[in-house]
Amino acid sequence: MIAILFVVFFASLMASVPVVFSLILGCVVALLWAGHLPGTIVAQQMVAAVDSSPLLAIPLFIVFGEMVSRSSLGQRLVALCQALVGWIRGGLAHANVMASIFFGGISGSATADTVAVGSVMIPQMRKRGYPADFSAIVTCTSSVIGNLIPPSIDLIIFAWLTGTAVDQLFAAGVIPGLVIGVAIMIMSYWTCVKKGIGEREPFRFSVLMRTSVAAGPTLLLPLIILGGIFTGTFTVTESAAIALVFGLFLTKVVYREMSRGQFVEILKAAMISIGSIMLLIAAAKVFGWILTIERVPQELTAFLLTHMNAKPLFAIAIILVALVTGCFLTPATALIVLTPILHPIAMAMGFDVLHFGILLLTALALGHVTPPVGLTLFIASGLSQTPIDRLIKPLMPFLAILIVAVLLVAFIPAITLTLPNMIR
Repeated sequence: MIAILFVVFFASLMASVPVVFSLILGCVVALLWAGHLPGTIVAQQMVAAVDSSPLLAIPLFIVFGEMVSRSSLGQRLVALCQALVGWIRGGLAHANVMASIFFGGISGSATADTVAVGSVMIPQMRKRGYPADFSAIVTCTSSVIGNLIPPSIDLIIFAWLTGTAVDQLFAAGVIPGLVIGVAIMIMSYWTCVKKGIGEREPFRFSVLMRTSVAAGPTLLLPLIILGGIFTGTFTVTESAAIALVFGLFLTKVVYREMSRGQFVEILKAAMISIGSIMLLIAAAKVFGWILTIERVPQELTAFLLTHMNAKPLFAIAIILVALVTGCFLTPATALIVLTPILHPIAMAMGFDVLHFGILLLTALALGHVTPPVGLTLFIASGLSQTPIDRLIKPLMPFLAILIVAVLLVAFIPAITLTLPNMIR
């Protein structure tokens, strides 16, 4: 039954069937092959999957991210980041990374980050003499921070799949996200020095104050979202709703820049993302249920505990599997496929669930920049008007430093667990 499921799934992918329908088709064919289960079980499992209050945070954050990316809220953050770090060699590249960190704490989406930050930063970087390929690479690699910095949609999905407390998972993602940001800044600085680009700009305190005042209300958004969650004032879903209302207040009342037609366009764009993600989550429920009734996680756990019971080896295996899977599936899809299989094994080997989750998500996040499926890579390619084949070579050093960051997360658990332990 499991063999039929995976054969149909991968055969459908090779036939260019969308991932979610490939997964559903594999599950349906496997159940029909078994013959002893009713066909209605697929629909029942899918409906039960999305009938969840915590998952309501996902559509709310998607609408919020679309609103920020299409308004001046993102542009105000970018201007502040330029004022903060523009005086360093390669200042615009560093501002790009900082903007991704701030934006990741608002939208929870790597692709929304790429669009919002890249549409502002890539033209400015090219105007200041930065190569188009370098501008695109910095934008797409820094956008993966959005998978880790809360409120990440992928973190919410992992919490739902494993029953992990979302606030603890959010806290665990903060420092790894910052580690990736620092790693990209280091590589950007080294590249700028090597190529003789990115001259320093004079630091102006007046510009910093002006941009700080302009971005001040926007900076309240991550404080509202994370502060409310970590203090226990409200749940993740409530924080998403409050942030969305506050964002609407800023764009509609304070800045007076969003018309009714623009809001309708935001909802249309958000609905496309919401539909695909929620359908994927529903399909994942069926997939995980089939794995459970066929005892795949239990059998695989017993096998690996017998033949590979060393945590470091399993950590390396997680990274390798995630890197290979990320070349063919988006991080969210790969997360849904791999978590039901790897999670029981990691728990049996003594991994902390937070450490395992962040390690898996960090490794899968690299799938955003690895062809042929790398979404942020393709978005940055379009924004910079640079063909994908011209981005592969300059991407390699940045991909290498990202892999180093993943290894640090894997073998230094304190990077992940320090902040959750502090807020417990």
